[in-house]
Amino acid sequence: MSLFPRLLAAVLLSVSLVATANAAQQVVDKVVAQVNGEMITLFELNERVRLYVTQVEKKPYDPNSSVNKELQSRILASMVEDILLRQEAVRMKVNISDAEVEARIKEMREKGKISEEQFVQQLRLEGMSRKQFADSIKKDILKKQLLGYMVQRKVLVSEDEIRKYYDENKGDLRVQTGQRVGLIMVAKMDEAKALRQRIASGQISFADAARKHSIGPGADQGGDIGKVELKDLAPELRQALQDTQPGGVSQPVLLDGKPVLLTVGGDAAAQAPAASSVPSLESMHDEIQERIYRVKLEKQFTEYMDKLRAKSVIKINL
Repeated sequence: MSLFPRLLAAVLLSVSLVATANAAQQVVDKVVAQVNGEMITLFELNERVRLYVTQVEKKPYDPNSSVNKELQSRILASMVEDILLRQEAVRMKVNISDAEVEARIKEMREKGKISEEQFVQQLRLEGMSRKQFADSIKKDILKKQLLGYMVQRKVLVSEDEIRKYYDENKGDLRVQTGQRVGLIMVAKMDEAKALRQRIASGQISFADAARKHSIGPGADQGGDIGKVELKDLAPELRQALQDTQPGGVSQPVLLDGKPVLLTVGGDAAAQAPAASSVPSLESMHDEIQERIYRVKLEKQFTEYMDKLRAKSVIKINL
């Protein structure tokens, strides 16, 4: 599971893109949707699809693939929703401050017991920027604010509902812990290769090598960057770790243009203990509460968005 799994896919669906086409290209670009006069171009849509395929599905992007058609429609619907939300926030004079967003991120970091440095590094490993993650948090807060204004009934989750969910689903529940990953970043590839050889031969431990040589995050902690679900890493990083024995050191791989060495389990990043086959209700209480809350919230939000669409002028030309 990702660093913050419930938001990971939303990040790539709602992230604000930096346009790389020039003004002339944008003028002639096909308009695939209009939302109360605001346009979405084919170029913007295809960029969103590319980001989703490469960063969420962790696959190579083929613009000519036939499977992109369904994905285009789904992501276009999300882009239309983003515009409706933004327009409604302006109308309702709802403003989400940077301080609110940062407070939410801090709360999530503290719950996960990771530092700001570890947080940023985990996002980078998953192919995300901090701004992208902050944008998704802002949208999440905005949704709740708008619902607070427009929806009369509150979203409540009772202890009986939590117990019922646990009893009906405990066979499928698992405590998602991830694995602790260690990272060493150096300036040059030759340096990385030489350092890897020293670690692999036992001349120096991974943790000591990180403290002495790493220019990346977590160096003072022996390269420890916290718990990460390996399946959510960027493909090249995931492959490097899959080819490495627990407690070993990976081949050098580039991250942000700099060579890094990785480890999972053992020295700097002991592998997290396996979750029990049937976790206790106490250990899953908050997770179950959040799941039920999200289902109820999304139901109300869907009803709210249906009303917004009904009173808006939306034209789709995909």
